Amino acid sequence: MPGVVILKNISKSFSVDISRPSTYTVIKNLFSRNGHYSRSFNALKDINVEIERGESVGLIGNNGAGKTTLLKTIAGLYRPDNGEVVINGEVNFLAGFGIGMVDELSVTENIYLYGAIYGMDRNKIHQNFDDIVEWAELQNFTGAKLKTLSTGMRTRLAFSVTRFIAADIYLLDEALSAGDKSFRQKCEMVFESYKPDKKTLIISTHNMEFVKKFCTKTLWLHKGVLMDFGDTETVLKKYLEMKNNN
Repeated sequence: MPGVVILKNISKSFSVDISRPSTYTVIKNLFSRNGHYSRSFNALKDINVEIERGESVGLIGNNGAGKTTLLKTIAGLYRPDNGEVVINGEVNFLAGFGIGMVDELSVTENIYLYGAIYGMDRNKIHQNFDDIVEWAELQNFTGAKLKTLSTGMRTRLAFSVTRFIAADIYLLDEALSAGDKSFRQKCEMVFESYKPDKKTLIISTHNMEFVKKFCTKTLWLHKGVLMDFGDTETVLKKYLEMKNNN
């Protein structure tokens, strides 16, 4: 059975120029042999990975390793410079919980707005409204404006809505970094509930304890290079050995 996410020789680079070239520079480079005036760096370099249906994959690596770029490439937000991305299922990319919510609207209004952003119809939101509010622990705040909520309350609200987004593959970028221990535990329970339906999760995180506890496999990136992919215990051991030796 083919995997639900297959990455074949994926590479992706970005320009690192911080200023626009002058007219002189453009003209000069037009007459130069290579004709280029921009520099680039390789965010991903020849990545080959196959992820099976129902797997929970931890995506680890230092800042700048290429984790977010990889998730965005899988989600189709970035087109790879080389290689092929094969997706067998519907993908939901969750990053920056709460983006799209409006401070001046109430919690209730933002629930419907945020659900609509992720393609949920109004009836589905209405049917699950009480559950959304209860999970977020905001029963007494449905009429309050979003701007009156703390960062933690906003994060719980956004995540609570996303629990009802239908997808086969969930991509989460540092989803567990915004909340406290209680929030992370509640998120873990949600992830556990996906397992009977064979949902596939790819979760970028710096929380090694979560990876060890929850992820069946781990993908380790370092400066855009795939260092290892496989059994979580084995990959984490190599990763932590490298960190301790540096």
